[in-house]
Amino acid sequence: MAKFKPARGKKSRRGPVPQGGLPCVIVVIAGMLLIMLFLYFVMTHAS
Repeated sequence: MAKFKPARGKKSRRGPVPQGGLPCVIVVIAGMLLIMLFLYFVMTHAS
């Protein structure tokens, strides 16, 4: 009797994809906060 092995997909040669989403989200939120702070000071000292 022949022995059958389960079929497996080819392993990708690339490594794992780098997780760069969290630092990007932090930079975007920090930028939004800085813009809001800047606009707040502009509006309070306008008159």
